[in-house]
Amino acid sequence: MSAPIKNVLIAGASGSVGAPILKALLEEPSFNITILSRGTSAAKFPNGVPVKRVSDDFTTSELTEVFKGQDAVVVAITTTAVVEDVDGSKGGLAFRLIDAAVAAGVHRFIPSEYGTNNLDPRPRKLVPVYDRKGEVLEYLMQKANDSHGKLTWTSISCGTWLDWGLDPARSGNFLGIDVKARKATIWDSGNSRTAVTTSANTGLAVARALTHADLTENKQVFLADFTTTPNAIVHALETQTASEFSIQRKDSVPELKSLREKFDSGEFAATFSLLAITAVADVDVAYDLEKEQEIWNEKLGLPKITLEDVIGDAVKLAKGS
Repeated sequence: MSAPIKNVLIAGASGSVGAPILKALLEEPSFNITILSRGTSAAKFPNGVPVKRVSDDFTTSELTEVFKGQDAVVVAITTTAVVEDVDGSKGGLAFRLIDAAVAAGVHRFIPSEYGTNNLDPRPRKLVPVYDRKGEVLEYLMQKANDSHGKLTWTSISCGTWLDWGLDPARSGNFLGIDVKARKATIWDSGNSRTAVTTSANTGLAVARALTHADLTENKQVFLADFTTTPNAIVHALETQTASEFSIQRKDSVPELKSLREKFDSGEFAATFSLLAITAVADVDVAYDLEKEQEIWNEKLGLPKITLEDVIGDAVKLAKGS
């Protein structure tokens, strides 16, 4: 049994992914939390939490110095944010974070996964960011293997954040469903099955993965509060609002082809739409986690959450906006 994890550093704590993770980490009394931030960042963090600032280049040497003394590093920075070499390391910040963790003697590393199974060839073929995340996880696994137990890893795959996707202030109506305006875009049949984990339960799962470090060592942790479809989401919204939604149905094939061409030509902003559409269209990006993977919610003691719970919160939010 390895020593308990106490000192935890989180990178990307102010973002939509990082904020719920930071909240859960801060609520675990056994952890000492440190935040990694760019020196030029204007992000605000909770009082009393140490913040280590580095240059916008995030060089391996700077990161190594910051990581010293940390038992675990949790990454919540988008994988495609930095893709160029800075100091000769394998291209991209995601790789440099791993290199720095190895150099600093970090024991547990949680990469920026938080979606589908990024080792699966199906999503990697369709969406470039999944392929990039897969490369990062493979690199991390190899570095951990080379370390002979000094570095370990845990990856968290949680499907879709429906609570985030139905909150326009946080996601810009990521899934194409506007609760307040009572309208939705449904791609293809609307019957694609997608695992859903709330952002709060994802953050809690990260904290629990570290408090149960032996259980989650060198494991892919798959989460699903429930599995649903776009049609079921809209039906639940119509039921709880007692109103009919205006539905626009679209074919995903030409749109995905166009978005992929844009991405390949250098328009990295197309990534957001690629992720959004593939999460709900009739394409196989391995999002039916309950069908294909062992689900860890019960092992990690996560609260049970239903589709009706998430829809109820979304409806209340829309009424108050």
